[in-house]
Amino acid sequence: MKYQVLDIFKVKTSTGELELQTGQIITLPYDKAIRLLNEGKITPIERIAYKVWSEILQAYLWVVDTDHDMHSLRSQKVSEAIYAADEIGKLKGIDIDSLKVIHKAKEVFQHSKVEEINKSDNR
Repeated sequence: MKYQVLDIFKVKTSTGELELQTGQIITLPYDKAIRLLNEGKITPIERIAYKVWSEILQAYLWVVDTDHDMHSLRSQKVSEAIYAADEIGKLKGIDIDSLKVIHKAKEVFQHSKVEEINKSDNR
């Protein structure tokens, strides 16, 4: 996949050290890019949407990078729930019943977004 460099940084290659410049386009496999994505050093320039089957939810859902991608996919008449990547991180560790409620809300209110999850100990 292709990425744009957002900040100057150095990488080690088989031939030595290489300094990547802001704005430069690079191609990396996702497993190599994930750390740089998380550090905000690169951003994808190709838009990708993943359609995922959830055994827990017994439904398909879509995962996209940004809210803009979510709206773009929705404009293509996708009817399943769509989650932006930042929403997925917020859902980590919540109980299954809460996940199902959130998913149902995402199906009914198609342009909704998970902003915050308050986890309680009484579940």
